[in-house]
Amino acid sequence: MKVKTRTLYKLVGSDYSAQEPRITTFLGGDPAMRAAYLEGKDLYCVIAANIYNNRYEDNLEHYPEGTELELDGKKIICGHKTHLNKEGKERRSVAKMVLLALTYGMGAGTLAVRTGKTRQEAQDIFDNFFKSFPKVEELIKSSKEFLKEHGYVEDWAGRRRHLTDYFLKPYEAHYKDEAKVAEMTFNPIPTCKNRDENSAELASWVAKAEAAKGNKKFEELALEAKKAGITLEANTGRIAQAERQCLNARIQGSAASLTKLAMIQIHNSQELAERNAKLVMTIHDEVMLECPALYAEEVSEILPRIMIDAAAPYIDVPMKCDPAVESRWYCSEYAVAIQSEFKKYTGKGLTREEAFEKLYDNHPELPKEAINNTIINGADLEF
Repeated sequence: MKVKTRTLYKLVGSDYSAQEPRITTFLGGDPAMRAAYLEGKDLYCVIAANIYNNRYEDNLEHYPEGTELELDGKKIICGHKTHLNKEGKERRSVAKMVLLALTYGMGAGTLAVRTGKTRQEAQDIFDNFFKSFPKVEELIKSSKEFLKEHGYVEDWAGRRRHLTDYFLKPYEAHYKDEAKVAEMTFNPIPTCKNRDENSAELASWVAKAEAAKGNKKFEELALEAKKAGITLEANTGRIAQAERQCLNARIQGSAASLTKLAMIQIHNSQELAERNAKLVMTIHDEVMLECPALYAEEVSEILPRIMIDAAAPYIDVPMKCDPAVESRWYCSEYAVAIQSEFKKYTGKGLTREEAFEKLYDNHPELPKEAINNTIINGADLEF
């Protein structure tokens, strides 16, 4: 009798590291940002150094190896990522938020809220950023100008995102009475020039809306118009959103185009086919493959190389990919969380047996053997 054997498979994932900031650098062509990636530096630390006018090393999350510190009255020498630089980490986080805010079209007010700074401080940060990286400001302006002229924006591959809300009028008035509506000449296409409804009465309500100051005043005016049988609409939010989206659509569209191109290269790869590696899914900028465990480590070396090579002919900023091998998606991170939870319980005075029982109760989705294995042996949650 022939016994069938089961082949053990592994998941091999690889994600583009800082895909959107790298694409922003490529689209804008800023030499300082591009130099950061060419030199293998952390872009956010480079940005922070320019914002705060300090050294690059001052903004790293950890003190550089060899840094001499004085702790508890004793001088110590830092090793590789052995001592956290709290101030540097905070400055780096602000720099990351600045770039995120700009690429998502956020203003100084939003940045102030998210960083806990005043609006003026947030505006000063933006101003310092643009002084150091002027090409980013040019990219934002040119994207808006392109949208204004064409009604859409394009990613690096030429894929378009239409943002027709940009062409809406700030305020519109419509009759609620269907009989009156039927008498009007109205074109529903936002970009058409004859969108105006030919009515002096409606035009007067629009004029009132344009003169109103603040949301509360407009809401009061809209209620007044409603009593007169007229719907008064404000499109200012939709217009602003379309303007905010124009750069981000180019960046995210470019990221999506790059990932799709990488997927084609992965599908056509003879190296991966020889190792029976199959494309399973994508998660944002991560590509996930399945392959026999025997070839998992080899596939984890081949996959990021293919993804990086896919970008090379089109994007002149070096891309970086981080591979990982898992038995289950994110099982290693899950294991770290379980181990941390166990330490929390034992740190509160529970015995090991009591801590294990708490874990069993909190995680009925996991077999006890898997929990025991990850705590006792420090292993991933394989079961």
